[in-house]
Amino acid sequence: MKGIGPISFSTVAATKIAAAFFLIITFFSSCSHDPLDVDVSSISVPQVKILHYEKDFFALDTNKMTQSLELLHQRFGNFNDGFVNHVVCSQAHDSIGCDYAIRDFILNTGYRDVLKECNSIFANDFSFLENDITDAYKHFRYHFPKRPLPKGVYTTMTGFNYGILQVDNYYGIGLEYFLGQDHFYYSSESLREKWPAYRRRVSSKEYMAVSFVKGWMMNEFPYDPPKNDLINKMVYEGKLLYLEKALLRNASDSIITGFPQSKLDWCKENEARMWATLIEQKKVYSENEDDLNHYTEDGPFSPGFPKESPGRAGTWIGLQIVEAFMEKNPTISLDELMNFKDGAALLNRSKYKPKF
Repeated sequence: MKGIGPISFSTVAATKIAAAFFLIITFFSSCSHDPLDVDVSSISVPQVKILHYEKDFFALDTNKMTQSLELLHQRFGNFNDGFVNHVVCSQAHDSIGCDYAIRDFILNTGYRDVLKECNSIFANDFSFLENDITDAYKHFRYHFPKRPLPKGVYTTMTGFNYGILQVDNYYGIGLEYFLGQDHFYYSSESLREKWPAYRRRVSSKEYMAVSFVKGWMMNEFPYDPPKNDLINKMVYEGKLLYLEKALLRNASDSIITGFPQSKLDWCKENEARMWATLIEQKKVYSENEDDLNHYTEDGPFSPGFPKESPGRAGTWIGLQIVEAFMEKNPTISLDELMNFKDGAALLNRSKYKPKF
């Protein structure tokens, strides 16, 4: 957009200038009001303290398996049972097969090397994450006063299987998913295909809080549309991004979306073109699985859009639709927003129409 050139005034009374200035300032102040900028100073939640499940699990006494697992259960609740069943083995805890699987996992030299690397990188300092999550809890309690908070947040090491693991409202954060985008593990032969460049870029500690919040919100508000089409998927993903913005007030849009700033700028510059493309190609209400994946799943770019686009560009459009809806309906709470499950109806009420 070209800038506005200089404007010259002739003889205008000073009072009129002052009045005009006041009106302009008032107008822009009202337009720039952020409905998510709420006062949580009176909201009280416990300071989050992250426990380190991986340390206790890898220190488990394999010669006293039953007693050791019971101690882990006493400290970490059902999360321990879920970790064993979802990550290590699918058999009963007291079975011989599960005993062998746990021993193999704990004694695996590759996993122990990964654990050592995690300990070295994080140096047991998670105060940054504890503070971010505590602040997210305050904002969640403000917007959803009747919903319970997570029972606990733990660090884990899952062997590159889970970035976020949820069991009975306990959450585990897989440290090996956040070692830094240039870490040699991600470019190793065994992980190179699993960790392409677009995934490595968000594999650093700056993305731990947003990954946790997204996993938490997906569990709180599962995808349950009246119809599984693209508009419902985009709006749902847009709601998740909107919640992440609501709870993580200090996170930039680049961190929230996972897009590089250059890709985020591209989206802003090409919003109307992207929307026009979806309409012209009759994709908005498509139930084709490929269409849903192309516009809402991770990738180097979004198939159907230029290669300059980010992967998951449809989720960003979903966010714009949700923001337009909330602007048009300022009395609707976040709780009501999340219970508004018809993406097509929400689009209609949003009056979303980006301008070229």
